[in-house]
Amino acid sequence: MLADTKKVGGFLLLAAALLLNGCKEEKAEVGAAAPALAAYDLQGNPASLEKWQGKHVYLNFWASNCGGCLVEMPVLEKLSKEFGDSIVVVGINTDKEEMNIQALLDERQVSFPNVRDQLAITQERYQVIGTPTAFLIDPQGKLTGQYIGMLHEPELKAIFEKSRQKG
Repeated sequence: MLADTKKVGGFLLLAAALLLNGCKEEKAEVGAAAPALAAYDLQGNPASLEKWQGKHVYLNFWASNCGGCLVEMPVLEKLSKEFGDSIVVVGINTDKEEMNIQALLDERQVSFPNVRDQLAITQERYQVIGTPTAFLIDPQGKLTGQYIGMLHEPELKAIFEKSRQKG
């Protein structure tokens, strides 16, 4: 009986690993199509890049314990309002589910969309190894830029202005 249980457990573990591996095949590459999100909005609904199709998307991976991420937030909020006609900022939170990011977003008055990536599948697809890391996606869904580390307002504004010019 114990041997059968171990076999079944081993099979299930292998099946889960293969299934997750299949989900994570996509890899981000500048110049190629942006990988799909495997994340959920704060209401628990699946998030999809198609929601913002037709606009540039500034996909910003962040964590609540990342000082650079928290410093960027008010600048991203300001720019998301200023450039809202051509670009949408989408925060991808990498914290575990127990973290109440809604309270943090409310406290910092962040209104741009944020989604959660608790299983780290989206992080793996985008090959994110630290936060903040961001990607610029054009209106056709192609990755046009990758930005690793905290950016200051002049750098962020230049990225947003370029995306407006490319319309």
